Amino acid sequence: MLDFSELTKRFAELLGSPAGVHFGALRPGSARLMVRVDDDAKLDVQVQLIEARTKAQAMPKVARLDDYLRSKGWHGEVRNHDGTVVMVFPGALNAVQPQEERMVHQMDSVVGRVIKIGGRDETVPMTLETTEGSFVDVTIRGREKARQLARYLFGAEIRVTGLATWKRDGDGQWSCCGVLVDEFVELDGTPVTDLFEQLKGLPDNGWNGLDDPIGEWKKSRGND
Repeated sequence: MLDFSELTKRFAELLGSPAGVHFGALRPGSARLMVRVDDDAKLDVQVQLIEARTKAQAMPKVARLDDYLRSKGWHGEVRNHDGTVVMVFPGALNAVQPQEERMVHQMDSVVGRVIKIGGRDETVPMTLETTEGSFVDVTIRGREKARQLARYLFGAEIRVTGLATWKRDGDGQWSCCGVLVDEFVELDGTPVTDLFEQLKGLPDNGWNGLDDPIGEWKKSRGND
């Protein structure tokens, strides 16, 4: 009953003319919500439906109804008295199906800054803040390597390499949720633009012939 009540409420918002629109019946089978419109309100309701299809200011009412249908796994359409389809609400038909969550373990590298390090055991936990602003908890093998990494706390960017764990969520987005660090290297902090200027000075390097070398570099990294 609550589902029916909410659906009726949102449908009434779409039709407008509350004094002239009345609940008629609920037919069996696929739920058919019947509505009776008073004669003096029919023109207003027709205009309301036309505006719902064509005017941006009416879109929130359409979206509210379609979002509710989607949340319930439903879809629907509005038909007039002779069965002609006036509006279609795809609802759940357009819902993006969640992807299966996956976990992958592979040798990989992560770049970031050390923002936390410490522990009592031979395997020392550490947290990196990546260049994208995410945080990755990694584990360092051995206290000596942890001591070496400790001097990078809030300092220069480093690249850690080891057995990484990657997770794909229901939206299909991959994120690194852990690395068992075997080795690391401090990165050169030279800006990319300066590096390209240096490349320009090398003979037959190919970059001088590009109109937008930075753009081509981004494409090669999949950032376009």
